[in-house]
Amino acid sequence: MEECATFNTTNDLKKWERLVEEQSSLFRFTLTDNETLRLRVDELERELSVWKLAFKAAEDEKCNLQKHMLKLEKNIGSLRDDNPLLLCVIDGDGNIFSQDLLASGHTGGRQAAMLLTKGFTDYMVDVDAGSSGRGQVWLTVYCNKTGLMDTLVNNGICSTAEFEAFVLGFNSASPLFSIVDVGGGKEAADAKIKECLRVFTRFPQTSRVFFGGGHDNGYTSTLSTLENEGLLQKIVLLRGYKILATELQHFNLPHLDIGGVFMTKKLPSCYTHRRSTPPTGIAPQEHEKQRTNSKNFLVGTQSPLISSGTQFCRYLDPSLPLNKQTPRPCTFFYLSVCKQGDKCTYGHDYFLTADNYAELRANAKKSPCPILNKNQPCPAGESCPSGHYCPRGSKCGYRKQGKCKFIGREMHAALNDRISGRPPSRALSNSNVSGQTDGTPTPPMSPVDLSNFIGISPFVPQGIR
Repeated sequence: MEECATFNTTNDLKKWERLVEEQSSLFRFTLTDNETLRLRVDELERELSVWKLAFKAAEDEKCNLQKHMLKLEKNIGSLRDDNPLLLCVIDGDGNIFSQDLLASGHTGGRQAAMLLTKGFTDYMVDVDAGSSGRGQVWLTVYCNKTGLMDTLVNNGICSTAEFEAFVLGFNSASPLFSIVDVGGGKEAADAKIKECLRVFTRFPQTSRVFFGGGHDNGYTSTLSTLENEGLLQKIVLLRGYKILATELQHFNLPHLDIGGVFMTKKLPSCYTHRRSTPPTGIAPQEHEKQRTNSKNFLVGTQSPLISSGTQFCRYLDPSLPLNKQTPRPCTFFYLSVCKQGDKCTYGHDYFLTADNYAELRANAKKSPCPILNKNQPCPAGESCPSGHYCPRGSKCGYRKQGKCKFIGREMHAALNDRISGRPPSRALSNSNVSGQTDGTPTPPMSPVDLSNFIGISPFVPQGIR
């Protein structure tokens, strides 16, 4: 019995020790976990205090921004209401002022400015009764002044003096009114107007932009961009011609038609000269010299003065040489006589300067004379617009390959032979081209038969074979 009691006591003691050990382990785990949680709570409390400070700073910044925004909105509203900008950009090469105004000179220019100003303010009163027509009108007309003046003068619209006086009167009507000469560059006026439309429509103080370019489809891309940005509602089309450009019609822009200011019908794009008028950049005396100098034309032909039907309406692209123009200037028309007439595929309507004539003659000499190419004497002699000698001379590599277009005898003569006056073919030395043989006078040379030149390109570069 005693042994049984001892055994039970031992078991109870072991059980008690195990329970104490488990309880101690639980206490240690609880203490460790509590310490970890306490540290985590302290960390979270620090983070919370930081976020509270950040939130307070954000709230303060928000309040400041709201105050600043209200101030800006007040300023913008002041700009819109107190001094709105009415911008007007006009393509003067298409929206041309009426004949009555242009012919009135200085008075007409001031009257045109007055009519435009009144038209803009009346329009604003109609669309926004609260505006009372307030606002600064800033108007700029971009044009090729020289080209426009030539067109007007040669169509009998006004004289040069009247046009100059009109421009002066218009520019002096207001400090914000001006006619700007952009020169003869291609689409020079278009580029400036497109940039004005792009920039000024974004300004909040710009109430309306009156656009005078409805004749030109080239503004379609700019207007499409403004439409995508939600700014097209600021554009008002200032009508000139009654017919609107096809691609601009789908925008359905509001339009303003101010009667008596602009021409309603398009002038002929090419105007007719009643006489031989010198191109821009060349003096009248030099022009006549270029057209009538006997060295420039075929012997026996009359000087090719411009007839009453000749049209001059095209300016050269200054960035391209003559042989890269589209179409190229007709060599025979400018240096001789072109028998192709209206069927000629080359240009007869360019303005050429003295330098252009020199370049044209130099280019023409790079194409062989079709008469000498047949080993026949050219009656034009040095006056022939085509080349009598290969520019490469005796060292022409194309001749050795049989590809040179100068195929006449002695058309590859050495330079010293040319200077000495040696004729380019034996046929010339035995013919009566000089007007006398062995002291016996011969009749004057007959006119050149230009039928030999028909179908010949005005200029074929020597290097293109």
